[in-house]
Amino acid sequence: MTPRPQTQLATAQTSKLLSGFDHAAFDSNAVFRALLDAMSRPGRIYDLPVNISAPDGLNEAATATLLAMADMDTTVWLSPDCATKAAGDHLKFHCGCPISKDVRQADFAVARISDDLSFVTDLAVGNAEYPDQSATLILTVDEISNAPDMTLTGPGIKDTHSLAIKDLPQSFHAWRAENHHLFPCGVDVIFASPTQIAALSRTTRIEVN
Repeated sequence: MTPRPQTQLATAQTSKLLSGFDHAAFDSNAVFRALLDAMSRPGRIYDLPVNISAPDGLNEAATATLLAMADMDTTVWLSPDCATKAAGDHLKFHCGCPISKDVRQADFAVARISDDLSFVTDLAVGNAEYPDQSATLILTVDEISNAPDMTLTGPGIKDTHSLAIKDLPQSFHAWRAENHHLFPCGVDVIFASPTQIAALSRTTRIEVN
């Protein structure tokens, strides 16, 4: 039987999509555990535990984070530089998540470190009754290291911890200082280089060196 034109088109469109996790349950769980460890130990750098392809607009660690965390009940916002057709199609196909153009609706907001980050003041921070109804910011970066650019203290950190994010703008620190004072509300941050992740929880205090 010859496939109908609509079926042929759908097959062709699907074939253009990159694959997701090689072993969906195992890989998703491995990435989730790494993210959980990163959030509970702010500033520690974790290697991405899987190999994965990234669509145009996203890098590998950001893609893996979204595939592990996003689903049909979580809304994703992509910055203009991240919001390629390939990225949107990839996330819709593999996660089933809605993609919003309104950052205020985002459960996960994704941007590049070089983007205009003024949108962060519009991210949901939750409220006193439901502080969990806040956004998580995923910033794609070129490099994460333990250089002493920032000294971190707070829950999950014994004494202090050093962290450096290449090209992190000063405006980020001003926003983070305000965000920290919102506790128990506030936005959590995940830094995603191509092969590594690190996180800052809303409870983390930062001293810029």
